[in-house]
Amino acid sequence: MRAKSVGLAVALVLASTSAGLAQDRCGGGLNLTVGCSGLSIGNSESVNGLRINWSDSRLGVINGVNFTLWKPKRQGRDDWLSPPRGTVNGLAVGLFPAADYLNGISLGLAAVVSGRRTAGLSFGLLAAVSEGSMYGVNVGGLALVAEGTIEGLNLGGLAMVSQRGMAGLNLGGLALVAQGSIEGINAGGLAVVSQRGMWGINASLLANVAQGRMVGVNLSGLALVSQRGITGINFGGLATVAQGPIRGLSLSLLAVVSQGGMVGINVGGLAAVAQDEIRGVTVAGLALVTQRGLWGLNVGGLAAVSQGPIQGVTASVGVVQTEDDIRGLAIGGYKIESWAMDGVALAIVRTRTRVFRGLTVAGYNHIEREQEGLAIGLYNRARRLKGIQIGLLNYAGNNPPALRYLPLVNAHF
Repeated sequence: MRAKSVGLAVALVLASTSAGLAQDRCGGGLNLTVGCSGLSIGNSESVNGLRINWSDSRLGVINGVNFTLWKPKRQGRDDWLSPPRGTVNGLAVGLFPAADYLNGISLGLAAVVSGRRTAGLSFGLLAAVSEGSMYGVNVGGLALVAEGTIEGLNLGGLAMVSQRGMAGLNLGGLALVAQGSIEGINAGGLAVVSQRGMWGINASLLANVAQGRMVGVNLSGLALVSQRGITGINFGGLATVAQGPIRGLSLSLLAVVSQGGMVGINVGGLAAVAQDEIRGVTVAGLALVTQRGLWGLNVGGLAAVSQGPIQGVTASVGVVQTEDDIRGLAIGGYKIESWAMDGVALAIVRTRTRVFRGLTVAGYNHIEREQEGLAIGLYNRARRLKGIQIGLLNYAGNNPPALRYLPLVNAHF
């Protein structure tokens, strides 16, 4: 009996000594481990297996499961929820699972917080926050916030905010906001905003705004706005606006506006306006305006106006007008005006140009200098005629005085 008691005492001493050694090696806590592998209860630093703690204040490397009941203790930083140093590889779960590096699955009843990086699957009922970057599948019930990049499949119930950039499938209930670029499939309930550029499919109910370029499929209920250019399939419910060129298919119920040029198919319910050239198929319900030139098929409901040349097929119920040349087919419900014209001009009221070559049909054809071709109208007037005039009254300034004004037909070859 006495021998058994001695044996039990020796065993207890050995066990306590082993636990103490494990505690020293694992950095504190109550450790039922072998070589820091097993079960650790308390604020131990490095464990392989299962670690259970009330509130983390220091971490080394945890491989396995880290279960923390409360938020981490303050680490001497300004943020009350600053994560402890260290790494968790595996499953981090609790009210506020936090570490410098969270690799694997991180589940927080309130929030998931990392100091350097979150990688894998992270879910915070309120928020998922990183002072570094997030990679993988990241879900924040209210928000996803990162000072670095956010990449992968990312969902913020209200908002996603990144001080760097976003890439992948990014969904923010109200808004996506990044100081860097946004790439992939990006949707913000109200707005998608980038201080750089957007690439991919970008959609919002109110506005997509980028200080850089927008490239891809860009959809917005109210407006698309870029300080650079917009390329791809672009739809702004009210307006599509770019300080650079707009290329591709661009649609807007009110206006498509570019300080650069437009290339492709551009449709503005009220207006299409560019400071540079417009090329392709361009349609505007009220006005089509450019400071450079129009090329292609251009339709302005009331006006198609350019300070540069107009070439192709251009039509308006009201006015087709340029300070330069018109080449091709021009149709103006009210009038057509240009410096020179080469092609076919059809207007109900008046065609006015200095030099004309081709066919013009209008109520009043006013050729200030030289007409070469055929003019048909009620009154046709040319200072120099090289062709034929057909109308009620025709004037050819280079004919002999008796033949300058003629009814029905006038000619000079």
